[in-house]
Amino acid sequence: MELNRRDFLKKFAAGSATAIAAGSLSTAAFAEEAQVGAANIEQLGEGTDPIVTEFAFPGDTAAPDQTEYEADVVVVGCGWAGLHAAVTAARAGQNVIVVDKGRPGYSGMAPFSQGCTYFDAELGDNMDANLKVLQYTGEYLCNIEGFRHTLENSKQAYEENFEFGLTGGYMYAPASGITEFSQDKEYFQANLANERHHKWMQVLSAEGVTVLPHTMAVNVLVADDGRACGIVALHVKSGTAVTVAAKAVILCAGSGSYKPGGFVVGGDTFDGACMAYDLGLTIVGMEFDDFHQTNSFAPGDYYFSNTWDYVEPYTPYDTYNTAPVSDDEVAQYAAGKHSFMSANRVKQGLYGLAANDGSGVSNRTTNGSANPDDPRCAYCLSWGDQGKNRTADSYGACPGMPLHMASGVYCGWDERNGATPITGLYVAGDGEFGDMAEGVVYGFVGSTSTNCSVQGDLAGAAAAAYADSVELAELPEDQVVAATDAIFAPRTITKGWDPNYVVDRLCAIMTPPEVQLTKNAVNLYAALTQVEYLRDKVCPKMMGYSGHDLRICIEAQHKVTSAEMKLRAALAREESRGTHYREEFPYRDDANFLCHIGLSKSDDGHMTVSRIEIPEEWKGDLTADYATRYPGRFPGEEEALGLTAEAVEATGSYAHKD
Repeated sequence: MELNRRDFLKKFAAGSATAIAAGSLSTAAFAEEAQVGAANIEQLGEGTDPIVTEFAFPGDTAAPDQTEYEADVVVVGCGWAGLHAAVTAARAGQNVIVVDKGRPGYSGMAPFSQGCTYFDAELGDNMDANLKVLQYTGEYLCNIEGFRHTLENSKQAYEENFEFGLTGGYMYAPASGITEFSQDKEYFQANLANERHHKWMQVLSAEGVTVLPHTMAVNVLVADDGRACGIVALHVKSGTAVTVAAKAVILCAGSGSYKPGGFVVGGDTFDGACMAYDLGLTIVGMEFDDFHQTNSFAPGDYYFSNTWDYVEPYTPYDTYNTAPVSDDEVAQYAAGKHSFMSANRVKQGLYGLAANDGSGVSNRTTNGSANPDDPRCAYCLSWGDQGKNRTADSYGACPGMPLHMASGVYCGWDERNGATPITGLYVAGDGEFGDMAEGVVYGFVGSTSTNCSVQGDLAGAAAAAYADSVELAELPEDQVVAATDAIFAPRTITKGWDPNYVVDRLCAIMTPPEVQLTKNAVNLYAALTQVEYLRDKVCPKMMGYSGHDLRICIEAQHKVTSAEMKLRAALAREESRGTHYREEFPYRDDANFLCHIGLSKSDDGHMTVSRIEIPEEWKGDLTADYATRYPGRFPGEEEALGLTAEAVEATGSYAHKD
């Protein structure tokens, strides 16, 4: 029997199972009209569904006045990439809607983005030098042309951010005479007009972009002709289903982690990658992590290391370090990056941490450009002598966060606009577009926000041009029904699991050093067995009633899916490279692993693993001496390959060994 959308929504008041799942009205209205709630479950005879006889959905607000929208372009997530995608599409004349499960500017990991640098040949930046550094630090598994393209467009993106008021002290400009934290905070409170969300909304409002905050996109809908045609979302505050029909969809939903309490970032749950995975798209880069630093004596206090007030940075800095040019300089730089970003972390996992009561942690100043007149380091220099940042001695403040600009949907090595294999669906930003722009080590500090801005601009322009060429498609009713049924399924569970239990279990499974740092097959399979148990036995029985509960259920499911991706990718990559280390294979294996490890969903629902070779011209000189080709060393690498101490010392990497 054919079910049109209006009939589907009407079923809500009839008390059927589908109606309970639909959530199209507020929970308060649902309780009043259908006389169901969250307490005292009662069985109404054999063969009938359980219902709830008294209303008790604490914390829910009234449903939005509007739950069905139409747009030319819908942007999911509004950090740096989402902001640029929305503004660019709107400036191209499109009707744009942004959905964000939190608030634009504060969701995901965007609040922790401080640096915003750019490439400028007029300031002495050398393109060839940057690409050479990328190839060494990225250990040849990097998108050379993609990074070149980013550099070429980075200044324009930076200038747009400056136009928006989001760089050069957008939070608040450093004030003369501020030397104490209390004075600093008072200055901030007196200048709330420069607060991040306010600034983000100013930009979006000026371009006529409609913003749906606290609205979590859950599914991308695909029309009968195979093109993306909109989304189904959950309005979190009211527990209400929302649909947006659109000609083009841009996913900018960000990265994720299995965070402990000290890393206070909302919504970093791999949502976009998991939505894309459910559509059958290939996800790459999940085996490479970037954990961020913390302190062994106060591991939960991430803010001690960074001294950021709640989710506001003290000030973003615009900094750039000129890339080294000579081969010796490049090798030394790459060895240092490898030591800091990879080897030191692995050694901590293998051998533990030195005793530390906190007394040995000193203030850190921020390095500026060698050119004091370089405008990109002006704010950096003005704050560098005040000790706002403190060093840290261990890693893991954000465990499981994929390496910047490395993970996400694989669109093809030559793709620059974030166009996916699904027509009308685009991706942009960190954790969304797996173009491996910086390789397997985060080699260019301050570039992620610029990269995200560039990608947002390109995706926004491409989506706008595509939207001009097509008509709005009808939303497929079967997909809408299936999506809303899945969103509200936790309300039908009478005995099961709290989603917070799943989140806590994942943190325990995925954050130990033997899983995220010093990987081996035994430990990875042990973790995978536990994740599969959560996937098959626990997630289907997660319970939730308020909109907030339902959001956590969805996020927990996404985290379980991403954990499986990470573990399968780590098992498949039987080598060590960048931030990925395998104890049994403590060396790079160019013959077999100069490739992406791709994860995709098969027709029968299982996760499949594939290899995607990089272009030959990016692989470097495969005949070069190994010790020269890879100046950084992993623990056990020399012994496994029989490298001599003299050969290692000649590359300059001996200085980086403990």
